[in-house]
Amino acid sequence: MPSSFIQDLGLISILLLIGFILRNRITFLQKLFIPVSIITGLLGLLLGTNGLEFLPFSDQIGSYPGVMIAFLFGCLPFTFDIEKDKSREFKRNTVQIGGASIIILLLQWGIGLFFGLTFLSWLYPGIHTSFGAILATGFFGGHGTAAAIGESFASNLNWVEAQSLAMTSATVGIFSATMGGVIMVQWGIKKKHTSFIKNFNELPNSYKTGLIAAKDQKSIGKATFSNIAIDPLLMHLMLVVFVGFAGIFLTNITKPFLSGYTIAAFSFAFVVGLLLKALLSKLKLMQYFDPKLMSRICGLFADLIVVFGIASIKTAVVVKFAGPLLLIFVLGIALAVFLFRFMGPKLFITYWFEKSIFLWGMSLGVTAIGIALLRMVDPESKSETLPVFALGYIGVTPFEVACLVFFPILASQGFQWHFTLACLLAGVILYILIRKFNSTYKVT
Repeated sequence: MPSSFIQDLGLISILLLIGFILRNRITFLQKLFIPVSIITGLLGLLLGTNGLEFLPFSDQIGSYPGVMIAFLFGCLPFTFDIEKDKSREFKRNTVQIGGASIIILLLQWGIGLFFGLTFLSWLYPGIHTSFGAILATGFFGGHGTAAAIGESFASNLNWVEAQSLAMTSATVGIFSATMGGVIMVQWGIKKKHTSFIKNFNELPNSYKTGLIAAKDQKSIGKATFSNIAIDPLLMHLMLVVFVGFAGIFLTNITKPFLSGYTIAAFSFAFVVGLLLKALLSKLKLMQYFDPKLMSRICGLFADLIVVFGIASIKTAVVVKFAGPLLLIFVLGIALAVFLFRFMGPKLFITYWFEKSIFLWGMSLGVTAIGIALLRMVDPESKSETLPVFALGYIGVTPFEVACLVFFPILASQGFQWHFTLACLLAGVILYILIRKFNSTYKVT
């Protein structure tokens, strides 16, 4: 293993500890519910080679997120089990939240690209024609997608600045998700839109300090292998690393056959993960791989991607594009507010606020923030938002991966407008179909 990675990981580990202490002690950070990974990444950006140059990060630090995203996507298929449920209400709610997620994804892509191709291109002549994609890749996608799309844009569109811009977008998205989410929760409680929480002060203290009291602590997984043979955590991690490297390997061997185009490693890793899970299930071996433990491994890579991604942002690029970035962020937040306030009540028949606040956090930041916001208003999970999302998101993933894989290829051929209009049209049609579904699908 390269010594540069060990050095960078060591420095980041120190910053993670400092970041957690700051999160645990500073009231301002607690009230905003800022994740430790964000605090750490910002510390790395401030003190690293793109800031004050106090910490000697290697010049490889920007490449880590692009590799780790393959491990993250390769791990995803193993993080959930689908339980058969005959409830018509459960099926209806699954269609609603899955469809709403796809609508948000498509509109972020479509409206962002439309804004970039029209207004930004007029206001900033010479700006990259795919600049509008920064909205969806950063907000809906997050730092993992930003890492992946940065690599893909660099190889397919020769746009090397895309990763720093997308990482900045993802960081702004997470801040918007957390701070805006807290404001939304307070507004929802005041307006009596919440179903379970009537007072903001009812939130558990662990949300603020990051420390869970002994009586509330839960297991993060099961021991499915004997320690005498192999450590269970190592076996789970080995599977994830294998799938991730398989994705990277397939990207490298297929590149010469694609006329200069590249299919991202995370796409291959996700497919390999699905196929391997199907094979293990067929052989009745999936019982030895715990979804909860796999989720924690996913969380590990997600946090590292956030930290390394923010710490490696090239501040000169952000300053250069500060104007168009600010405009597209304002557009994205305005779109999120509109969808939250007007789409949520129309698409969700029950618990519209709880489901909408979860999608707010998920679509602007990451799923973990969506869960945190949901727990604020539904601490006992009575709305059943997470189970239906886990099932409904299966339908979202193909759309998300397809956008990430095919947009760079289509854009390289000059088909940005075709992709943009297709996203907008598909989003509107899907909204109409779900409204029709709600009116015809009866729950007995």
